[in-house]
Amino acid sequence: MAMMPPVDTTGTRARNLILIGFMGTGKTSVGMRVAKSLGFTFVDTDQLIVEKAGKPIPKIFEEDGEPVFRKIETDVLRESLTQENQVISTGGGIVTNEENRKMLKEAGYTIWLQAGPDTIYDRVSRNKNRPLLQTEDPKATILQMLADRNQSYCDSMDLAIKTDELTLEETCYGVTESARIALCI
Repeated sequence: MAMMPPVDTTGTRARNLILIGFMGTGKTSVGMRVAKSLGFTFVDTDQLIVEKAGKPIPKIFEEDGEPVFRKIETDVLRESLTQENQVISTGGGIVTNEENRKMLKEAGYTIWLQAGPDTIYDRVSRNKNRPLLQTEDPKATILQMLADRNQSYCDSMDLAIKTDELTLEETCYGVTESARIALCI
């Protein structure tokens, strides 16, 4: 097994851990625990979007549309990257914007939390706060969105961790130890 190369955080890359991945892969749950383990501040871009917009994400989609949501998302990401020593949990679609992908590559060490479509569907199917899944066939929507975003996730990440068969504790451990090595913590 090859060693992971450390991420150079002395140059343009900030000393942050960023979690990307599709909805339901555990970014928020993992991020909160990992931040505590590392002694970092936890930042959830979706929560910052809600605070900035003054309304829940489904309302933003309903009243303002996805383009407005994506603009707020980019603004929030840019603002959150002005700090260091953070674990930043991002929204599942943050990688759909080229500007965001560039920021993520400079923002620190980026881990892509992955899960297969069945796992994602099981995790999010009862959650009505997922506006992009309010379709006639949410599972087909998940499959299409995963296919559409796959390359963008690949372009944005330093490491991918498949979470399907892992417990929350196992995922947190893997993310924490990977960050310790990559960020020389």
